[in-house]
Amino acid sequence: MKRLSFSLAARTVLLVITVVAVAETATFSLIFSNQRVAHSHQTGQAIVGQIRLLKTVLPGLDDAVRQKLADADVGEGRLQLFPDGEGVPEHEPNFGFAKRLADDLELSLGERVILRDAGRPRGRDGMMNPPRAPSGLWIGFMVGGERWWLVLPTPRFEPQGLPRDLWERLGLALVVVMLIAGLFVRGIVGPLARLGEAVEATGDGSARTVTPEGPKEVRRLAERHNTMLTQLAQADAERHEMLAGLTHDLRAPLARLRVRLALLEGDADRAGLMRDTEDMERIVGQCLSFLRSDKSSLRAAPPLLIADAVSSEVARHRELGRPLEMTVSKAAAACLVAIDHGSLQRLLDNLIDNAMQYGKPPVEIALVVERPGTLTLHVRDHGTGIAADERERALEAFAQIEPARATGGSCGLGLAIVRRIVEACGGEVQLADAEGGGLDVVSSFPVVKG
Repeated sequence: MKRLSFSLAARTVLLVITVVAVAETATFSLIFSNQRVAHSHQTGQAIVGQIRLLKTVLPGLDDAVRQKLADADVGEGRLQLFPDGEGVPEHEPNFGFAKRLADDLELSLGERVILRDAGRPRGRDGMMNPPRAPSGLWIGFMVGGERWWLVLPTPRFEPQGLPRDLWERLGLALVVVMLIAGLFVRGIVGPLARLGEAVEATGDGSARTVTPEGPKEVRRLAERHNTMLTQLAQADAERHEMLAGLTHDLRAPLARLRVRLALLEGDADRAGLMRDTEDMERIVGQCLSFLRSDKSSLRAAPPLLIADAVSSEVARHRELGRPLEMTVSKAAAACLVAIDHGSLQRLLDNLIDNAMQYGKPPVEIALVVERPGTLTLHVRDHGTGIAADERERALEAFAQIEPARATGGSCGLGLAIVRRIVEACGGEVQLADAEGGGLDVVSSFPVVKG
């Protein structure tokens, strides 16, 4: 089955062609087999009639008349009469038609019939057959103590082929059958292919329903697909509503807790509790950012001059005292990217927070055009980086590369949020080793023409 890796439509058409070809082959085999049997019987009856007639006529003829009869030119394709003599071939026939003919003649005449084959170029002794002996099947019979020979020409060994118009009709019938089969295959494979495209789109995150059509089984499958999409949408909406409500409701108790902590007199206790509160707020903020970065929540954004937007965000973080360095190449300065400012802000916040929390300053941000049509955003730190075999898992939601991070106000959503935002813009995220040590988060965006 590995060799038959082509489509369902091709397999179905091949199956139809094979079935039709086998059926036609079997039909023609039966037709030709019946034709051979009928031809052999009809030829035998004609020869029996000729022999019986000759047995009646020959004894009453003188030698001169017999010689004239033997020398007469009856034309090509007709039976010829020869007396016994040196011109008779010696080769005995050994093919099916001769054997069937001998059986029919002996059965009808009630006597043994001798057959000789002059259809071969050489006799048994390797010499050419006498020039006078015509090619064909020689049939010997006795008349008044003398042996005479009737010669059946070679073209009459086999029945005539089917007429040309019959072949043309059979070819036309085969074409019609193939066209009808093609229409049926299209009616089956077309809906199935569209259903497959809808399933593939669902797997890529852009779920869409499909119109039930085609055979009953395919329609039922399409209906189940549409029902599944409805159920998934309901479950996803409930999940978003639950998580959004939970994280939103946590903000109010956290705010009250911060107020009460500010009223505590012990600075050491207040500082520790404040750190715990900040960690909780950071986790809540990451959960909200993760929900907002879902593909279903992101809408198509107008082109944004990304160099200016990134510069504004870097300036905001510098005001908070964070050591950031930024470089923009000449080609990247005028690039437009389809991303809204809010998504870009969440992306940079998570990248800078990760770099500051798990790496070492300064954090270097660079915008470059490394290949035509693609803008690349590099955010690197000077920490220990992430091992190559852990980088793919680090981009997954709720992934904790180091267990100690779970106690530092992180729930493993930072890089997952970045990945979602970049992929929603049609780009991709990769983690690489930075030159001189550290982690380099490489985000590539397709450039939009202005």
